[in-house]
Amino acid sequence: MSDLFAHHLPATAALPCRQLQQQYGFAFRVTKPRRTKLGDFRRWPDGRMQITVNANLNPYAFLITYVHEVAHAVVSQTHKRRVVPHGTAWQQAFQRLMQPFLHQAVFPADVLLPLQQYMSRPAATTYASPVLMAALRRYDQPAPSGSAPNTRLLRDVPEGSLFLFAKKTYQRGTMRRTRVVCKELSSGRSYAILAHAVVEMDT
Repeated sequence: MSDLFAHHLPATAALPCRQLQQQYGFAFRVTKPRRTKLGDFRRWPDGRMQITVNANLNPYAFLITYVHEVAHAVVSQTHKRRVVPHGTAWQQAFQRLMQPFLHQAVFPADVLLPLQQYMSRPAATTYASPVLMAALRRYDQPAPSGSAPNTRLLRDVPEGSLFLFAKKTYQRGTMRRTRVVCKELSSGRSYAILAHAVVEMDT
């Protein structure tokens, strides 16, 4: 487990994150990338808890996602009744857990400032802060050679243009907060896709 944390997190965050896992007693897994989520938290009827985080996140995005999910574990343990998933209890837990990491020994300055602004009132996803997402993406690994060359973020696709996503062709529509309404051409149905989804232009 120690190697898992050390491999995916900033060096100064590995030990504190491992201690959170030990303190709250959840299973932790790193999973293959998922298109609809960066991480998740689950609690089974017998009380067991599991947190997963996508393997392809850069260390800073991985840390934010991990602590986001730990906050769900904390709320699950401390609130007997069901609460709003990203309501006040979760926001307060997330803010408290993130506080020890909010300095330049963990995050580079260009990520730290928008992260501090986001943490003043954290939303259900970091996609809600385009400035923070743009800062985090500067630290993503470049696409491997041989991958699709004509890819971009959905938010950067011109309205009305065609693109490929999950092996289907869509037409880019209008922006709605953190998502873009797009029409899937074969069915004619409209879907709200995350604005920071990576898509391939239809040439």
